[in-house]
Parts: sequence; structure tokens; C-alpha cells
Amino acid sequence: MRMVWAGSRWTFQGRWIVPAVLAGVFAAMLSRGRLPFAAGGSLEWVLDLAAAAACGFLIRYGFRQLRKKNMVENVPSSPIRSVAMGLSEIQGRSPAAATLSAPLSGASCHYFRYRVEEERRSGKGGRQWVTVDRGESNVPFHVEDPTGRILVNPQGADILLKRDYRRIDRAEGWLGRRKRYSEWRIDPAEFVYVIGTVSKLRDAAAERRARLQERLREVKRDPAAIRRFDLDDSGTLDEREWAGAVAVVKDDLLREDLARKSGDPREDLVVGAGETESTFLISDRDERRIASLLGWKAFGSVLSGGAGALAMIASILGRFGAGAGGWTFPWESLLK
Repeated sequence: MRMVWAGSRWTFQGRWIVPAVLAGVFAAMLSRGRLPFAAGGSLEWVLDLAAAAACGFLIRYGFRQLRKKNMVENVPSSPIRSVAMGLSEIQGRSPAAATLSAPLSGASCHYFRYRVEEERRSGKGGRQWVTVDRGESNVPFHVEDPTGRILVNPQGADILLKRDYRRIDRAEGWLGRRKRYSEWRIDPAEFVYVIGTVSKLRDAAAERRARLQERLREVKRDPAAIRRFDLDDSGTLDEREWAGAVAVVKDDLLREDLARKSGDPREDLVVGAGETESTFLISDRDERRIASLLGWKAFGSVLSGGAGALAMIASILGRFGAGAGGWTFPWESLLK
């Protein structure tokens, strides 16, 4: 988020809201001679400060989700055959044949992510699930539509998939712990939504230059090739003869490229994470549901982060007598 004040050259980014407010709080305390380290040795204000910083990160996360939501809603979907370089949105299906096998279910798939959790005791006699193992595949896969297909490299993507597998194993013995296994996949012939940066799979010009240099080195090492271009039978190639050799080799490479050229130009493209554009999302949901999910994430994160940050700021002020009512967050009772 970026807020701009009319009539001013200065801009202010949303991620600096909480640090700016906290700096103002401490400036106010310093101006009144209320240094944090003079508060009777209590360091609960440090917990307040840490919680406020965490709320700031939560607010920033919410604004990032809001930006993704706007991208999903505003970037038009493109047929694969006419997709443009740069940020693009693609909707299609994964190929019917898959090469990967999911680690928990054993199902054939194009992409998988899994998580293994263990049930453990928490404070005050409660229980919680703790992640003990997780992983995902980073193998590129294709997405197809009626106009063609394109390669997708999932590394670095935000993955929004419906859970495909869940299993809970009972604890074994008195000291055993229950385990929960979860898995998310892109299965064969499944709908796939992708918004990311389209780029060249390889640099064709650099590839051609490298092949030309290698072929010319072979000419220099091959006596038969030297005799082929040695028009005056001197045993070496002069400048004119070498220029002729380069032209012939270039022509040979061009004919090889034309003979090998694929009928689908999209085979040379890949969708992945951009160098300057951070939006890269893969999902098995449609555009409307993705936008709705991102909107709720943004709303919840900004609302809870903002409320938490205000509460921590009020608690810090209360600890040093700078706030009305003297309310402070009850860390001592919470951490008992």
C-alpha cells in the first residue's frame, strides 16, 4: 500500500505505519523523561514491543495479499498461444500423463506439497499439532489450453490448492504421539490457474553464438575443413578465407535451426517468478474464488494486525504512565 498526500512530493508506504507510530511513542516518552530502562527493572515492555512489531509484519502481509487480489482481478487471462512476455494470467489444464508420484498417497501428479504433524502437549494441559516434516516438488510441468501449452516452473510460487489427502495415525504405546499427514497436489487433467512472469526458457541468440564458436573451433582443428576453405592451397586461412568459412558455418546452423524448429512457439517460454514482479501464484481454483480467498486473508490480517498493534502501543504507554487508565497487557498471567 502507498499513501500519497495531495500537494506534497512525499509518499509513505504502508509497511512503515507501525514503526512510525512506535517511534512517536518513544519520542513522547523521552520528551517526558520516561526512559524504558528506568521502569523498575520490568522488561514486559519488550514483549509489548515485540508483539507490536509482529503485528506490523501481519499488516504488511495483509497488504501484500490485497495487492495479489488486485492483480488477479485486473490482469486479463490470455490464451497460451498469444500470451505476452512479462506478467500474464493463464488458465488451462495439466497434461493427462504425469511423471511424479506424491510421497504420502502415492498418487500420480504434476506437483505436490506435503506436511507431517505430531500432536504434542502445550501449556495448561492443552494439545497442539507441531510440524515435524514438510516438502514440495519443484519439477516444472506444462499447462494446456485449446490453443497450445506452456511450461510452468513452480519454484518460488504462492501455492493455493485444495487439500487432496488427510490421514491421522493413532499413537502407539503409552508414550506414543498421534501423527497427521496432509497432502496437496495438481493431478493429471486438473484445472490450473497461473499468474506469473512469462520469459524465454533459454536465450536463443546466446545459444546460437555459442554453437557458432564451437563449430568454428572444430573447423580450426579439422585439416579437412581447412582444405575446404583454403582457396589458395597455402595450408592456412587468410582473412578473406576465414570470413567465407564463418559465413558458410552460419548458413549451416541456420538450416539446422529451420529443420529442427517446433511448430509451437510457446515451447520456448516458461511461466515463473519474475526478477522485479513478486506476483506468482498457482492454484486449482478459479479466478473468482482466488480473489475472494485473498481478500479475506488481507482483511483478516490488516484488521487483527492493526488491533494488536494499537493494543500493544496502549500497553507500552500504560507501563510508563503516558496512557489514560494505565492499562497494560497481562503477560505475567498469560505466561504462567
